[in-house]
Amino acid sequence: MTPEEKRDAAVSGQAWADFCDTLKDAGQLVLDNSEDDLDRAEGFRYLTRLTRGGLDSFIEASDTSFPSVNPIPHMLKIGCDNPDAFYQRVEISRRHTYRITGNRGTVNYLSIGAYSGGYGVGAAKAGNQGLITDNDPDPTGEIDIIVSIEPPDLGPGQRWLEMSELTTILIIRQFYLDRSVERPADLQIECLDPDTPLPAPYSPAALVDGLAMSGLFVHGVAQRFLTWVNDFFLERPNTLDFIPAEDQAGGWGDPNQVFRHGYWTLEPGQALVVTVPKVEAYYWNFQLNNIWEESLDYRHLQVTVNKHTATYEDDGTCRIIIADDDPGTGNWMDTSAHRHGTMGLRYNQIVTDIEPTCEIVPLATLS
Repeated sequence: MTPEEKRDAAVSGQAWADFCDTLKDAGQLVLDNSEDDLDRAEGFRYLTRLTRGGLDSFIEASDTSFPSVNPIPHMLKIGCDNPDAFYQRVEISRRHTYRITGNRGTVNYLSIGAYSGGYGVGAAKAGNQGLITDNDPDPTGEIDIIVSIEPPDLGPGQRWLEMSELTTILIIRQFYLDRSVERPADLQIECLDPDTPLPAPYSPAALVDGLAMSGLFVHGVAQRFLTWVNDFFLERPNTLDFIPAEDQAGGWGDPNQVFRHGYWTLEPGQALVVTVPKVEAYYWNFQLNNIWEESLDYRHLQVTVNKHTATYEDDGTCRIIIADDDPGTGNWMDTSAHRHGTMGLRYNQIVTDIEPTCEIVPLATLS
């Protein structure tokens, strides 16, 4: 669109109408891919969460000259989100140089990555340009990172996070082992070469672009992870395996992770026993999700377990039991009234990858 066309689309309400039409189209994905009332209700709630996420990123946080480190909106869950994670993101531009500063905190794992592309937003395939990993929980430690395309002249204690001509976003992952005692990093970001001394007034063009990107984000995210479920998981239920490399939603994952996904489905009285082998990894976790790849309600229910919280067998393995009721043994995962859903097992910085095992058994045999 020309500037004049964008102005007309904004002030006439056409941009808003187009945005609403895109959301309506996304609703059809829920109708076409849900089997029961619970799936459908969670699916439409999922779209409301994605809508908040899209509007936050592309309307409220789109000024790359004046960025801020923002948490992912409350309860926004995408693509087997980690219940142990505190996710943050920053919209940036290759045209600028940035500085990230702050206190390291005591959270178990911290990574800051530069990424490109996106889910259904008319951008290139998602990719990873640079990553800084910090495994050193330190309440007195300070973070000082320069983000740029060209190697900068670093001062004492500074590190360089490389981006490319394609980079559009920073994603910050903080993984807890124990949320009750660990403190996350407190980070700020500054653009060192902003386009203007102060933010410009909000423009019709920014509104048109932001609404369009927000709508495409909602539809694109929903479609991407439905593709995972429909094309791969349903073919091999109650197993954990890798998404084919060429079909992964790709480069926004943390390169330090080995990540297995699966689809689980149980009849009343059945249990799925997942045995996590004894592995040498900095971090691992297992979780249950709904069919939309949203983690289940980890705030109130037992639907996830990690390296620290797990109960182990004498041989060092971890037995995870997915069932409607607690068998009183192993590590129970509550199905939360679901008859089916998805699941994930991630190993972070593993020395040797060892495949888990999955077995359907009568729940009564485990009591």
